[in-house]
Amino acid sequence: MLKLLRHPIKLLDGIADRLFTVLGAVSLSQFPQFYGQYMQRLGGHLDEARRALDQYIQAAHSLNMSLEEYKTEHLESESEVFVSTGEIIRDLVNRVDTLEQSYHAMQDATIYNRWFVFMREVDWDIAAGTWENFMPGVPTTVEGLTYAAAGLLLGWGLYVLCKTAVAVPVKAINARRKKGNGPTELEKYHHNRQG
Repeated sequence: MLKLLRHPIKLLDGIADRLFTVLGAVSLSQFPQFYGQYMQRLGGHLDEARRALDQYIQAAHSLNMSLEEYKTEHLESESEVFVSTGEIIRDLVNRVDTLEQSYHAMQDATIYNRWFVFMREVDWDIAAGTWENFMPGVPTTVEGLTYAAAGLLLGWGLYVLCKTAVAVPVKAINARRKKGNGPTELEKYHHNRQG
């Protein structure tokens, strides 16, 4: 019975092997495309935050104040309305600083460390927006091909790991079954006496 199943199992094994490697290659090859689209969206968020902050800077200058003085004046006000505006300015300054640091770190990342820089610097809200509008592409750059090769190896390694996780218990069960179907000690004794 097991001999009859050997050929279909080999066929399924070959199909699964190729499926895992192709899916790995295609999936990881999209990272440079996603990274580029994320950078565009990050740059847009940064430009918009700078524009909003610039309006507060101009308002401060029109009153012959620095932005820091303007913000402090609002935060130390007796009015909750002005305090809330001061908090908005403070948060906006922090947001611009964070976005600038992330943008420059990601812009300066190399092909080989982009994944790590992305994971360190990612703004998950911007990443979610990027994912919603993500347009896959065909990798034609060295970077895309490098990620495709890494994905191929990762997919193949994942398949080998899954296959091993299934094969080890099956081999153990078969070994126990063979051991259980062999002659008993009594049968061996009778066989040896007759032989």
